[in-house]
Amino acid sequence: MERSQPEGQKPWACGCCAMEAAELAQTLRDAGCSEEAAAALMADVRDSRRLLELLARHRAALLDEVHRCEKKIDCLDYLVYRIKRNQGRRDDP
Repeated sequence: MERSQPEGQKPWACGCCAMEAAELAQTLRDAGCSEEAAAALMADVRDSRRLLELLARHRAALLDEVHRCEKKIDCLDYLVYRIKRNQGRRDDP
């Protein structure tokens, strides 16, 4: 038998962020979580401290990825600089 919801209350809402399940899942996917990771996070939704810990870990991993990408961009920028500098030397009479 299905439980009826009080009028105006969402069918499922996270206690710590007041999001509906679909919205929370989509937000987690938008933040780069896999389906499996999003499901695991949603399973811990009643434990806000645990959820915050897991979100902080995911954030740190994303930030590490950003830093790795920044290093790659720096290397490319340096390579472009060296190529342009070398071209300038060859163009000088």
